Amino acid sequence: MTLIDTIAERITLGPPPGAIEGFDGEVAIHLLDTVSAWIAGRATSEGKQLYDLRRGGGHTPALFDASLLDSIALTTATARLTEVDDIHMASCSTPGAIVTLTALAIAAQLPPDRRSAERLSASIITGYEVMTRLGQAVDGPQMLHEGIWPTLLLAPVTTAAIASTLLGLNTERTAQALSIALAASTGRPGGSASAGVSPGEGTSARWLLLGLATRTGCAAAFSAARGFDGDRGLLDNNQAAALQGLTISPAIIKRFFQEGPAVQETSIKPYCTAKHNIAAIYAFQQLLENGISQGDLTKIRVGLPASHAHMVGHNDVQTSRLSRITSCAHNIALAALSPDGLLDIEHCAPELGSDIARYADKVEVFVDADLQPVAPHAYPATVELFIEERMVASKTIIDAWGDPKLAFDISATRSKFRRLTRGVIGDGAASRIESLCANVFNSNNGARELWEALGAIDKDQVDKVPATHLVAA
Repeated sequence: MTLIDTIAERITLGPPPGAIEGFDGEVAIHLLDTVSAWIAGRATSEGKQLYDLRRGGGHTPALFDASLLDSIALTTATARLTEVDDIHMASCSTPGAIVTLTALAIAAQLPPDRRSAERLSASIITGYEVMTRLGQAVDGPQMLHEGIWPTLLLAPVTTAAIASTLLGLNTERTAQALSIALAASTGRPGGSASAGVSPGEGTSARWLLLGLATRTGCAAAFSAARGFDGDRGLLDNNQAAALQGLTISPAIIKRFFQEGPAVQETSIKPYCTAKHNIAAIYAFQQLLENGISQGDLTKIRVGLPASHAHMVGHNDVQTSRLSRITSCAHNIALAALSPDGLLDIEHCAPELGSDIARYADKVEVFVDADLQPVAPHAYPATVELFIEERMVASKTIIDAWGDPKLAFDISATRSKFRRLTRGVIGDGAASRIESLCANVFNSNNGARELWEALGAIDKDQVDKVPATHLVAA
């Protein structure tokens, strides 16, 4: 039996009886969180540019249409570009945008006699399991710093698994779907996998590539269901060819569904920033709540594990939107002077010499070797506050707000949802989306009703925005 066969067998068998009972409420929280990211992302400049690919321009035909596969590509890409979707730390993968929206879209299109709330729930739990366990098997945190984006690498095989579950494919057909998807996997978005690409005249294709990857995985499952086969031996060597030459751990794959649901291990991000910054922001805010005046501070030192410090310990915020999202100094400055800015998806370029930029200059990121042992299962930080040369306070955070040990409840998720969707949809529409997400697993038509509601939001955005096309001279 090949490793792909093993994965397919685990997928078709699913979790042991009773292993996921009671998790629908938790899955619904992640679904609402992802939907809020999509709604906010759909209204951003990058989101609008992605959806504008459904229209032709100049001599270029429309690149997408309203078909299921194209809708999945655009929806998942748009939710993911926000950088407020969830993250699984041990695998350094971000499953929510890929998993929940793909499952929702496919489930909504199934014929009435095939729609099942139980199957929808199982497909989402399966998607989280496949992306995160495979991410751990290839050491996602390490490969991120080698230029490979784990989420992009694993998106095709993840959506192939989701589609196979919803279609009810047997083990043989599921294995073929995974094989086809893995053959099309690539994890290199261009530029730095962790901090975006260098600025240029155009827009980074990072999110577009991710959307196309999710589309590819779905197409793999749909084609396997109609008799197409792949190479099921792709993972069976020391350097897995399908995973860009990365070493893969078979032992982790063989533990699929043998531990608690991966969705339970997945963090929800309270801010629009790199996950590597969140513990530092959380510690800094708690210190300020203890009565320290941020205006009196002359230096703020942030200790991080070495790999994290090298990723976010920069203040090059003019390079790109992602450079601002990753910069620890920039986000600490936002927490001090403009806390609402931490959920600003656009992260517009700050003006040089602004208060934010000057405050960021106070922040020094250093490598704290004492924190390395808890990574990558946690993304810790130590924050030290100084007035002149005297340290007046310090705090170490291992588990930040939104992590499994300090998990978001439905109230916190709704608050984040309302903040992200404010000004994009009205209160009535927001209340309806909240209700549909909460009840999606209580009805076999729940997925279809929610998907149609998102379609109405998309149409509203189309009606608001004129076509914008870049035409080569």
